Amino acid sequence: MTEEKKSLFWYRVKFLSLVGVFVLPFFAGWMALYVFELKPESDNYGKIIQPVKKLSWPKLESINGQIYEGGFGKKWTFLLFTQGACNDRCRSNIYYMRQIRTLLGRDTERLQNVLISAAAMDETMLALLREYPDFVVIDGFRNNRLLAQFAEEEGTITGTTPRLYLVDPDQNYMMVYPAEIDEYRVLEDIKKLMKLSQIG
Repeated sequence: MTEEKKSLFWYRVKFLSLVGVFVLPFFAGWMALYVFELKPESDNYGKIIQPVKKLSWPKLESINGQIYEGGFGKKWTFLLFTQGACNDRCRSNIYYMRQIRTLLGRDTERLQNVLISAAAMDETMLALLREYPDFVVIDGFRNNRLLAQFAEEEGTITGTTPRLYLVDPDQNYMMVYPAEIDEYRVLEDIKKLMKLSQIG
């Protein structure tokens, strides 16, 4: 082997090693979550959806005119559905969603919050939402096919109670939380998932 070929060989080895350093953590996280299902089960606060459910999204438009197709992009997404007016528990959960996202620190941008309401937003609700400029808000939404994908039991209607739903960056429905939550335990769940997966 000539010196030139040796040099080229070692250059390729170093390059592939460098690629491996960045790619392997993502690949290992994906394998753990979706192939071997190595999810942290012993102390989860939320209910893990098993098997993983790939969501089918309709075309959506926010109250700001933003169009979403195929979901909400390559981020972790917290969803809150409401069928009618947003009651006190619903408003509390909107607040907790913002707090959880903020408390993620450097991972804040990996999580987005989405409110989907079957009812149109009244002036009182619109005034409240001005305090939450990072929320994606969709109102007047009545697509039963989407809602059915989040229903825990056949015949139940998603959004009658303000539960929180977690969707991963690959548009898989991952976890569901009760209407009355402990935001710090939710935060710990999300931190663990983000650390394990490295996606989004």
